[in-house]
Amino acid sequence: MSGRPLTRRAHYNRLMGARLRDLRQDAGIKPAPMARAFGVSEAAISKVECGHRGLSPQVLGVYCDLFDVSPLDLFRDVAEQYRAQCDPFRPGVYRAVRGEVRVLDGLALYADLPERYLPAGALRVGVEALNEA
Repeated sequence: MSGRPLTRRAHYNRLMGARLRDLRQDAGIKPAPMARAFGVSEAAISKVECGHRGLSPQVLGVYCDLFDVSPLDLFRDVAEQYRAQCDPFRPGVYRAVRGEVRVLDGLALYADLPERYLPAGALRVGVEALNEA
């Protein structure tokens, strides 16, 4: 490791990966069965859970379905942790920010994904769900 500071995306990927690893470990599932469920190698699971590889929408969907967690809740939890770590001197600054904004903050990291990787209508459904809240 080079000692350079992490980029925001790399830091976020590490936090997201750690959260996904916690979900897997809390469920008592080893990496090998997860790899078989995804149809990938254990190394690929390790790279996602260590934050060395970004999370694809497909992998996000499998984790959320398998562990019965909402993608929005997952993004919110990781975004809160990310903000707390990025601004340790002012931990209360973001408490007043509405939950929808926190979720959108997490989703913003995936904004540059080509539409071909997203399920049809995924963005429209997400925005409609936020408007209903």
